Amino acid sequence: MRAAAAIATPLPALALVGALFCAAPPAAHAESPRSMMLELHGGTYTPDVDSEFDGGATPWRDAFGAGSMTLLRMHLDYQFFQAHGSLGVGAGFGYGWIDGRARNVEGDKTDDEVGFNLLPLTLSLVYRWDWAAVEYGVPLVPYAKVGLTGAFWWATDAKDDISNAQTGGSSREGSGLTLGWHASAGLMFLLDVFSTSMAIGFDSESGVNNSYLFLEYQYTSLDDFGSGSSLVLSDDALSFGLAFEF
Repeated sequence: MRAAAAIATPLPALALVGALFCAAPPAAHAESPRSMMLELHGGTYTPDVDSEFDGGATPWRDAFGAGSMTLLRMHLDYQFFQAHGSLGVGAGFGYGWIDGRARNVEGDKTDDEVGFNLLPLTLSLVYRWDWAAVEYGVPLVPYAKVGLTGAFWWATDAKDDISNAQTGGSSREGSGLTLGWHASAGLMFLLDVFSTSMAIGFDSESGVNNSYLFLEYQYTSLDDFGSGSSLVLSDDALSFGLAFEF
């Protein structure tokens, strides 16, 4: 009887240990390596074309009024340094457009539709202070960018052809490339905090470590670095969007 009791005594303890083992949380998810960030931007842009005329003429306002271009952009960077934050180098491109109305020689608006199109290309150095997000799950990541910008542009007439301007007997095509620089600052919000399980699944299935919403302010100087003969396409604008780190 004593032997049977000795054998039976540890059974409840073993059962309790087994239950605790089964109920223990799973091992922490091992994230895939992260080295790149993809940003998808949406926003507006209003080139400062009229500033070059010092109030003597307002061709942009005459054609497009107070409207702003719709500008969609994509940016991709590679993070070559990750310690107290991440440092990366990246490139981006975008497309912006706006439609307006042509004016006749008297300065009155006509029914003829005109347009302006912008294709900006960027090279950027990027710093993101993501240390608190990576180490402690703080969902806010401030960041900054600086770099070079080149923008192809073209104006279209009522036939949707590239417009031509007649000046002093010579013709000037309404298209070109303008160079400059940009600087921006933004704040990203880590979406992973809303659903850890979805974030783990997204990582294991597609390799995306983190997903963010962001808001970015960018100043762009586009006047061929101060050239007096350049079309001024400078502006400061806000954009917002989604970013994926992988």
